Amino acid sequence: MGLTLPRRRLLMIAASAPLLVAFAAARAALPAPAAAQPIPQPLLDLDSAAMALFNAAEATHWDDAHNALSKVEVSATAIAALEARFTEAGGELERFFEATNHLSADLIDARAAASVHDRAWLLASADNILERAGDLTEPFARRTDAVLPRIEVLLVLARRMRRALDWQDAQGFDAALRDFNRLWIVVRAQLADRTPARVRAVEQALASIAQARTVANLRGLSTAVHELA
Repeated sequence: MGLTLPRRRLLMIAASAPLLVAFAAARAALPAPAAAQPIPQPLLDLDSAAMALFNAAEATHWDDAHNALSKVEVSATAIAALEARFTEAGGELERFFEATNHLSADLIDARAAASVHDRAWLLASADNILERAGDLTEPFARRTDAVLPRIEVLLVLARRMRRALDWQDAQGFDAALRDFNRLWIVVRAQLADRTPARVRAVEQALASIAQARTVANLRGLSTAVHELA
């Protein structure tokens, strides 16, 4: 799958943060190019732990947040050893260092946010960590199915709605929802024949959000989009 810079400019989004478990599942269904390499386990672990951190912060489950943060730290330490594999997979060494340096700074923020139980700050930190995981995964997760990068962007937009709800940012929520709906028109057309039941699940989740902007409904949207992959 081509997770390239043009994908990052889609909908003028600054950067995206893939759910790497979705990519790992897609590997079994899509033929990989000969030069492709498996996603290293530390990157899968980082993404999973960062998503758990995001969910724990959103729910204000601070014990879960501290546990997830510990797992993020373990994965981040292991990623330092992936420099050679990153470049062998086609990644630029400068981008590896940039992403890992940002990841270190994000971890400092996350620790500070967790220590003072600052929900919004920890949500932002977890989102940033997911972004670094996406940066580091790009060389390993290239695919030819054009719909997968779009699903990834939908997941980012769903998460932005969740953050906006937490921050009581109605304007930010509306902007993310508008972008989601625009992109969903394209994705829905691509998947309507392939996975009609999953497409209906996203439509139902969007209808629920139109009725009530709640954390539960937004999580339902994230889950439905994730299942598209």
